[in-house]
Amino acid sequence: MFSAFAEALTGLAPPAVIAGCALVVFFAYMLRGATGFGAGVVAIPLMALALPLTVVIPVVTTLGIAASLGQSVQEFRHVDWRALRGLALPSVIGVSLGLWLFAALDQRLLVRAFAAFIIVYGLWSLTPRRPRVKLPERVLAAAAGGSGGLVATLFGGMAGPFYVIYLKALELDKRRFRASISSVLLCLGLVRAGGYGSLGFFDGRALALLLLLSPVMVVAMLAGDRWHARLDQAKFERVIAVLLAASGVALLFK
Repeated sequence: MFSAFAEALTGLAPPAVIAGCALVVFFAYMLRGATGFGAGVVAIPLMALALPLTVVIPVVTTLGIAASLGQSVQEFRHVDWRALRGLALPSVIGVSLGLWLFAALDQRLLVRAFAAFIIVYGLWSLTPRRPRVKLPERVLAAAAGGSGGLVATLFGGMAGPFYVIYLKALELDKRRFRASISSVLLCLGLVRAGGYGSLGFFDGRALALLLLLSPVMVVAMLAGDRWHARLDQAKFERVIAVLLAASGVALLFK
Protein backbone atom coordinates (compact mmCIF):
# COMPACT_ATOMS: atom_id res chain seq x y z
CA MET A 1 0.00 0.00 0.00
CA PHE A 2 2.80 2.40 0.90
CA SER A 3 4.59 1.60 -2.35
CA ALA A 4 1.45 2.42 -4.35
CA PHE A 5 1.11 5.70 -2.42
CA ALA A 6 4.76 6.63 -3.10
CA GLU A 7 4.47 5.61 -6.75
CA ALA A 8 1.42 7.81 -7.26
CA LEU A 9 3.16 10.84 -5.74
CA THR A 10 6.38 10.21 -7.70
CA GLY A 11 4.42 9.99 -10.91
CA LEU A 12 2.71 13.26 -10.12
CA ALA A 13 5.74 15.49 -9.44
CA PRO A 14 9.32 15.47 -8.02
CA PRO A 15 9.66 15.42 -4.20
CA ALA A 16 10.73 19.08 -4.11
CA VAL A 17 7.53 20.12 -5.88
CA ILE A 18 5.39 18.05 -3.51
CA ALA A 19 7.18 19.65 -0.54
CA GLY A 20 6.53 23.10 -2.02
CA CYS A 21 2.83 22.26 -2.38
CA ALA A 22 2.75 21.22 1.28
CA LEU A 23 4.16 24.63 2.26
CA VAL A 24 1.56 26.38 0.11
CA VAL A 25 -1.23 24.36 1.74
CA PHE A 26 0.09 25.15 5.22
CA PHE A 27 0.17 28.89 4.51
CA ALA A 28 -3.22 28.86 2.76
CA TYR A 29 -5.01 26.96 5.52
CA MET A 30 -3.36 28.93 8.30
CA LEU A 31 -5.01 31.98 6.72
CA ARG A 32 -8.23 30.00 6.40
CA GLY A 33 -8.10 29.10 10.08
CA ALA A 34 -7.67 32.73 11.02
CA THR A 35 -10.11 34.40 8.63
CA GLY A 36 -12.59 31.71 7.58
CA PHE A 37 -11.78 31.98 3.87
CA GLY A 38 -8.93 32.39 1.40
CA ALA A 39 -7.37 28.92 1.21
CA GLY A 40 -8.57 28.13 -2.31
CA VAL A 41 -7.74 31.61 -3.58
CA VAL A 42 -4.14 31.17 -2.44
CA ALA A 43 -3.59 27.44 -2.91
CA ILE A 44 -5.20 26.76 -6.30
CA PRO A 45 -3.22 29.24 -8.47
CA LEU A 46 0.10 28.52 -6.73
CA MET A 47 -0.24 24.73 -6.85
CA ALA A 48 -1.47 24.85 -10.45
CA LEU A 49 1.87 26.35 -11.49
CA ALA A 50 3.44 22.92 -10.91
CA LEU A 51 0.61 20.36 -10.88
CA PRO A 52 -2.26 19.55 -13.26
CA LEU A 53 -5.37 21.58 -12.54
CA THR A 54 -7.44 18.38 -12.70
CA VAL A 55 -5.52 17.18 -9.63
CA VAL A 56 -5.28 20.50 -7.79
CA ILE A 57 -8.99 21.37 -7.92
CA PRO A 58 -10.45 18.17 -6.39
CA VAL A 59 -7.69 18.04 -3.75
CA VAL A 60 -8.12 21.65 -2.60
CA THR A 61 -11.91 21.32 -2.77
CA THR A 62 -11.84 18.28 -0.47
CA LEU A 63 -9.41 19.94 1.94
CA GLY A 64 -11.72 22.94 1.97
CA ILE A 65 -14.73 20.77 2.81
CA ALA A 66 -12.87 19.27 5.79
CA ALA A 67 -11.74 22.71 6.97
CA SER A 68 -15.20 24.21 6.60
CA LEU A 69 -16.84 21.27 8.35
CA GLY A 70 -14.56 21.62 11.36
CA GLN A 71 -15.10 25.37 11.60
CA SER A 72 -18.84 25.12 10.95
CA VAL A 73 -19.36 22.55 13.72
CA GLN A 74 -17.15 24.45 16.15
CA GLU A 75 -18.78 27.82 15.44
CA PHE A 76 -22.30 26.59 14.62
CA ARG A 77 -24.04 28.76 17.17
CA HIS A 78 -22.41 31.89 15.72
CA VAL A 79 -23.62 31.39 12.13
CA ASP A 80 -25.79 34.25 10.84
CA TRP A 81 -28.55 32.18 9.22
CA ARG A 82 -30.42 35.22 7.93
CA ALA A 83 -27.39 36.16 5.83
CA LEU A 84 -26.99 32.60 4.52
CA ARG A 85 -30.63 32.31 3.49
CA GLY A 86 -30.20 35.37 1.33
CA LEU A 87 -27.25 33.76 -0.47
CA ALA A 88 -28.82 30.35 -1.19
CA LEU A 89 -30.86 30.98 -4.35
CA PRO A 90 -28.38 33.40 -6.00
CA SER A 91 -25.56 30.88 -5.39
CA VAL A 92 -27.53 28.06 -7.05
CA ILE A 93 -28.20 30.31 -10.04
CA GLY A 94 -24.51 31.23 -10.21
CA VAL A 95 -23.43 27.57 -10.17
CA SER A 96 -25.90 26.72 -12.95
CA LEU A 97 -24.68 29.61 -15.08
CA GLY A 98 -21.07 28.63 -14.44
CA LEU A 99 -21.67 25.11 -15.75
CA TRP A 100 -23.15 26.53 -18.93
CA LEU A 101 -20.35 29.06 -19.48
CA PHE A 102 -17.44 26.77 -18.59
CA ALA A 103 -16.87 25.46 -22.14
CA ALA A 104 -17.84 28.68 -23.92
CA LEU A 105 -15.66 31.43 -22.41
CA ASP A 106 -11.92 32.06 -22.41
CA GLN A 107 -10.61 30.89 -19.02
CA ARG A 108 -7.53 33.16 -19.06
CA LEU A 109 -9.65 36.25 -19.60
CA LEU A 110 -11.97 35.27 -16.74
CA VAL A 111 -9.07 34.63 -14.34
CA ARG A 112 -7.44 37.97 -15.10
CA ALA A 113 -10.72 39.86 -14.77
CA PHE A 114 -11.33 38.22 -11.40
CA ALA A 115 -7.77 38.93 -10.29
CA ALA A 116 -8.09 42.60 -11.23
CA PHE A 117 -11.35 42.87 -9.31
CA ILE A 118 -10.08 41.50 -6.02
CA ILE A 119 -6.81 43.50 -6.25
CA VAL A 120 -8.79 46.72 -6.65
CA TYR A 121 -11.18 45.80 -3.85
CA GLY A 122 -8.37 44.77 -1.51
CA LEU A 123 -6.48 48.03 -2.07
CA TRP A 124 -9.68 50.06 -1.72
CA SER A 125 -10.37 48.31 1.59
CA LEU A 126 -7.01 49.50 2.90
CA THR A 127 -7.84 53.15 2.15
CA PRO A 128 -8.53 55.01 5.43
CA ARG A 129 -11.81 56.85 5.96
CA ARG A 130 -13.36 55.50 2.79
CA PRO A 131 -17.05 56.33 2.29
CA ARG A 132 -19.48 53.52 3.01
CA VAL A 133 -21.92 52.76 0.23
CA LYS A 134 -25.22 51.44 1.59
CA LEU A 135 -26.94 49.10 -0.85
CA PRO A 136 -30.06 47.03 -0.19
CA GLU A 137 -29.19 43.72 1.43
CA ARG A 138 -31.06 41.77 -1.25
CA VAL A 139 -29.01 43.43 -3.98
CA LEU A 140 -25.75 42.58 -2.23
CA ALA A 141 -26.88 39.00 -1.57
CA ALA A 142 -27.87 38.49 -5.20
CA ALA A 143 -24.59 39.89 -6.52
CA ALA A 144 -22.38 38.03 -4.02
CA GLY A 145 -24.23 34.71 -4.26
CA GLY A 146 -24.50 34.73 -8.02
CA SER A 147 -20.89 35.80 -8.55
CA GLY A 148 -19.57 33.42 -5.90
CA GLY A 149 -21.39 30.42 -7.34
CA LEU A 150 -20.24 31.32 -10.85
CA VAL A 151 -16.58 31.75 -9.88
CA ALA A 152 -16.56 28.60 -7.75
CA THR A 153 -17.81 26.57 -10.69
CA LEU A 154 -15.49 28.08 -13.29
CA PHE A 155 -12.29 28.07 -11.23
CA GLY A 156 -12.79 25.23 -8.74
CA GLY A 157 -13.08 27.65 -5.82
CA MET A 158 -11.91 31.23 -5.25
CA ALA A 159 -15.44 32.38 -4.43
CA GLY A 160 -14.53 33.64 -0.95
CA PRO A 161 -13.96 37.31 -1.82
CA PHE A 162 -17.49 37.74 -3.17
CA TYR A 163 -19.02 36.39 0.03
CA VAL A 164 -16.55 38.49 2.05
CA ILE A 165 -17.89 41.65 0.43
CA TYR A 166 -21.47 40.74 1.34
CA LEU A 167 -20.77 39.62 4.91
CA LYS A 168 -18.53 42.61 5.61
CA ALA A 169 -21.34 44.90 4.45
CA LEU A 170 -23.53 43.33 7.15
CA GLU A 171 -20.92 44.44 9.72
CA LEU A 172 -20.67 41.05 11.41
CA ASP A 173 -18.10 40.70 14.15
CA LYS A 174 -15.09 38.52 13.35
CA ARG A 175 -16.52 35.38 15.00
CA ARG A 176 -19.91 35.51 13.27
CA PHE A 177 -18.13 36.39 10.03
CA ARG A 178 -15.83 33.35 10.20
CA ALA A 179 -18.64 30.97 11.18
CA SER A 180 -20.96 32.23 8.43
CA ILE A 181 -18.47 32.16 5.57
CA SER A 182 -17.24 28.70 6.59
CA SER A 183 -20.80 27.39 6.31
CA VAL A 184 -21.24 29.00 2.88
CA LEU A 185 -18.00 27.51 1.57
CA LEU A 186 -18.87 24.10 3.03
CA CYS A 187 -22.11 23.94 1.04
CA LEU A 188 -20.40 25.08 -2.16
CA GLY A 189 -17.58 22.58 -1.68
CA LEU A 190 -19.94 19.64 -1.21
CA VAL A 191 -21.76 20.46 -4.44
CA ARG A 192 -18.52 20.87 -6.41
CA ALA A 193 -16.93 17.72 -4.97
CA GLY A 194 -19.92 15.70 -6.14
CA GLY A 195 -19.46 17.09 -9.63
CA TYR A 196 -15.71 16.39 -9.71
CA GLY A 197 -16.30 12.85 -8.49
CA SER A 198 -18.87 12.19 -11.20
CA LEU A 199 -16.30 13.30 -13.79
CA GLY A 200 -13.65 10.91 -12.44
CA PHE A 201 -11.20 13.54 -11.17
CA PHE A 202 -10.44 11.66 -7.94
CA ASP A 203 -7.82 9.36 -9.44
CA GLY A 204 -4.89 7.70 -7.64
CA ARG A 205 -2.70 10.80 -7.88
CA ALA A 206 -5.33 13.06 -6.36
CA LEU A 207 -6.09 10.61 -3.55
CA ALA A 208 -2.38 10.17 -2.70
CA LEU A 209 -1.81 13.92 -2.61
CA LEU A 210 -4.94 14.40 -0.51
CA LEU A 211 -3.74 11.80 1.99
CA LEU A 212 -0.37 13.55 2.26
CA LEU A 213 -1.75 17.07 2.62
CA SER A 214 -4.62 16.38 5.02
CA PRO A 215 -2.43 16.39 8.19
CA VAL A 216 -0.74 19.58 6.94
CA MET A 217 -4.14 21.22 6.61
CA VAL A 218 -5.18 20.18 10.14
CA VAL A 219 -2.01 21.61 11.74
CA ALA A 220 -2.34 24.80 9.69
CA MET A 221 -5.98 25.28 10.73
CA LEU A 222 -5.04 24.91 14.39
CA ALA A 223 -2.25 27.47 13.98
CA GLY A 224 -4.64 29.84 12.22
CA ASP A 225 -7.25 29.42 14.93
CA ARG A 226 -4.72 30.50 17.57
CA TRP A 227 -3.84 33.50 15.42
CA HIS A 228 -7.53 34.37 15.04
CA ALA A 229 -7.99 34.43 18.81
CA ARG A 230 -5.34 37.16 19.12
CA LEU A 231 -6.69 39.39 16.34
CA ASP A 232 -8.57 42.55 17.22
CA GLN A 233 -11.28 43.84 14.87
CA ALA A 234 -9.08 46.48 13.18
CA LYS A 235 -6.29 44.02 12.46
CA PHE A 236 -8.83 41.52 11.21
CA GLU A 237 -10.09 44.05 8.65
CA ARG A 238 -6.53 44.69 7.41
CA VAL A 239 -5.78 40.97 7.15
CA ILE A 240 -8.81 40.49 4.91
CA ALA A 241 -7.87 43.43 2.66
CA VAL A 242 -4.24 42.34 2.30
CA LEU A 243 -5.30 38.76 1.62
CA LEU A 244 -7.63 39.86 -1.16
CA ALA A 245 -4.97 41.97 -2.87
CA ALA A 246 -2.29 39.31 -2.53
CA SER A 247 -4.61 36.63 -3.89
CA GLY A 248 -5.35 38.76 -6.93
CA VAL A 249 -1.66 39.18 -7.66
CA ALA A 250 -1.18 35.40 -7.40
CA LEU A 251 -4.04 34.83 -9.82
CA LEU A 252 -2.47 37.08 -12.44
CA PHE A 253 0.41 34.62 -12.71
CA LYS A 254 -1.79 31.52 -12.94
